[in-house]
Amino acid sequence: MIRERPERTAQGYRRFRCRFGKQSNERSADVLNKAQYPSDVIALVVLWRLRYKLSLRYMAEMFLTRSLIFTHEAVREWEVKVTPALIEHLRRKRKGRVGRSWYIDET
Repeated sequence: MIRERPERTAQGYRRFRCRFGKQSNERSADVLNKAQYPSDVIALVVLWRLRYKLSLRYMAEMFLTRSLIFTHEAVREWEVKVTPALIEHLRRKRKGRVGRSWYIDET
């Protein structure tokens, strides 16, 4: 039996405890379980990095203006962790619609 604990994590996620004493939170099964920033911020950083091909240092500088302080190395680590999960999610979402590649004619 799993019970919700009254306190929350530093990022505001709910905490749980099973009858054997093991503790978990909403992000325990996530690839970003030990990250100190919220998952939505990390996802936004990675999506902008992949979509707009911005430099690692520029990403850290952009979010510094939003009062989020992290290094360019953190951006690189997040990209390494999140990109495979993002690719898998997108592949599952489009499964059965189109093939692995497609070609466009110049007309």
